[in-house]
Formats: sequence, structure tokens, C-alpha cells
Amino acid sequence: MDLPKNVTQIGEADQRCKVYVEDYVVSYLKQLNAIAVDKELAVAMYGVRKVEGEITYLFLYGACKVNFLQKESRHLSQAQQQEIERCRKKYFRDYTFLAYRLLNGEMIEGFHVCEQGICRYISGYSQFYEKNDSMLAYMLDVRQEAEPETVEQEKYDVVKKRQEERRSLHEEQVKEQKVVKGRFRKMRGAAVAVFAMLCVIGLASMNNEADLSQLKESAKRMLEGIMQQQIPDTVEVMSNEVEIDTIVAEDKLTDALLQENAEVKGNADEAGEAQKLQEDADVPIENLEAAQDKPVNAEEGVSTADTMNDVDATNGAAATDDVQVEPAAESEEPTSDEPQPTAYTICPGDTLIGISMRKYGTDAQVAEICNINRIVDPNDIKVGEKILLP
Repeated sequence: MDLPKNVTQIGEADQRCKVYVEDYVVSYLKQLNAIAVDKELAVAMYGVRKVEGEITYLFLYGACKVNFLQKESRHLSQAQQQEIERCRKKYFRDYTFLAYRLLNGEMIEGFHVCEQGICRYISGYSQFYEKNDSMLAYMLDVRQEAEPETVEQEKYDVVKKRQEERRSLHEEQVKEQKVVKGRFRKMRGAAVAVFAMLCVIGLASMNNEADLSQLKESAKRMLEGIMQQQIPDTVEVMSNEVEIDTIVAEDKLTDALLQENAEVKGNADEAGEAQKLQEDADVPIENLEAAQDKPVNAEEGVSTADTMNDVDATNGAAATDDVQVEPAAESEEPTSDEPQPTAYTICPGDTLIGISMRKYGTDAQVAEICNINRIVDPNDIKVGEKILLP
């Protein structure tokens, strides 16, 4: 490889990467470095890369000031790469981007060489002299720029200030979270200590029930006080949720009770009407027409209508022969003092317990009803079925 002859070595050269900078580029860097005492300026370097053996040679023929580079970085952002590429296409199309340098007024002794997306600092370089039309054209084009753009720098300062404010706010939030976590840890520790103390005291006072109940009340009040003092927000949210769930449950319970009462009332009305008809059937004189359709004694097969006819005949004979009712009663078969079973038709909604409660005022007659009617399961009754009631 042919290396430049007239060179000036600046600093100590690197053994694996040797940098050669053309004289126009060095002159431009010195001009910017003179005005970069108070604030740093960034310069992108363009040139040619060559490799011979294990040594890399960089020949820098162009330099262009960029605004998005504000500090040293091993990885360039997308915005920085776009600005560097835009300057290359405009002024140094024949070269590639190889390195960058931050200027702060101090002597330039090395560059940040960028290779495969990673930038590393290489100390030392060699200055050589060669015809460089592209760098000369760039220097003539930007000769009017005596000072860097202060307006753009002010914008960057504003953005930097905002970033610092956001960073400080985030740090404060992290500190607050740590304080809250510390409070929770203290609260748990206090609760465990109180619980352990109460267990010891409870074991000591197991023989005295009064002291034990008083101890429980004291422990309950103490734990409630700790919860209210340490986590008031959590307690408030939980209370609100419980209250809402309770209100909804109460509303549903009220609706269910109203609906159930309405059904029970309807069943009771139907059962009352059926019971009324049954009672009317047991009175032979007041309602003859209703009594004709219902039997009085199912075992003997004697209908209510036949009984009514016998009664009418007896009354008519008594009126004709001027015979009182007592002799007629003597001719009838003697009746026992025990009440005779009466027939009953099962209505919708009837149960044996409900029938017993309505007729006798107690459910003690359910077993007797089952015995008379040979019912095995008290709950197995059908609507329209006729049973006998004692």
C-alpha cells in the first residue's frame, strides 16, 4: 500500500488502526475548535477505509459540522445518522462516513472511529498534504458561518432542560414508592408483633373467659386503628365496594321476596277458594246445588245429593204426621262421637303441611292424613287428586 510521504505525526499512533487526515480537514477542525471553547461542536469525518493484514488504514478527506451530536456515544441514533448521511450526499459523495470528533477548544489528538455501528476512540493521527477539491468546496460554501447557530443550540438547551426535569420527577416518584413500601413493611411488622403479643397474652388468660373476650375486643380495635392509620385509601375503597355489593344484594333479595310472596298469595287464594267450596259441600242445607257434585263419604259411596233427599223426605213426613224430628233421628243408624273423614281435592300449590296448617292449625296431622290415604311420600301428591281428611 502506498502511504503519503510528507506526513506530520500528532500524538501516539494506534498499532491496529492508523488514521491519516488531509491538511484542509485539519485546517477546518482548527477553525471550529477556536470558537468551540465555551460549547462543544461535533464534526463528522468522511474518507476511505483500507485494510492490509491486521491493520486498518483510514484516510480522511472531508469534515462537516453536525448539530445532533452533543456528547460522546458508542452508538449513534437514527437522527444523528440521517444528518451525517445528508451532509455526505451534499458535499462528499465519493467518500463514506468513518469517524466523528467533538471539539471543545483543546488540542485534537484522536478521533472516534465508527465501524459496524460501534464507535471507539483512536488516539493519534498523521497529517498529510494532497489535492482535496471536495473539502475546499465545502470550506468556501460555509465560509460565511463565522459563528455556530446559536438559535439551534438554544433549542437543544431547552430540550435538555426538559429531559433533566423529567428525570428528576421520575427520581422523586421512585423515592415516594420506596417510602410507601417502607410504610407497608413497618405496618406488617407491627401487625405481626401485635398478633404475637396477643397470642401470648391469650394463652396466659385461657382460664378466664371474661378476660379473654375483653382481650379479643382490644385486639380488634387495635388492628382496626393500625389499618386506618397506615392505609386509609385502601380501606375506603374496600368499604365502598362492600357497600355497593350489599346494596345490590339487598335489592335482589327484596325483589325475590316480593315475587315469592305474590306466588304464595296466589296459591293461598286458589287454595282458599277450593277450601271454601269444600266447606260449602259439608253444609247440606245452605248450598244444595254445590253439595250435589261432591261426595260426603267416599268409602260408603253415599253422595251428598242422596243425603239431601233423605233429609227432605224425613222433614216432609214429619210435617205430615206431626211427628217431631227426634223419632226420625231414632230410626237412623247410631253415629259415633268421633268425627268422620271428609273428602278434599288437591289444588295447585297445595302441600300436606299447608292443608294441615289451614284446617287444623298445626302440621301434626300430616302423618295421620298419610296413614288414612296410604300415602308413602308426603311430597308426592298431584293436583286434582282426592284425599280424605280426618
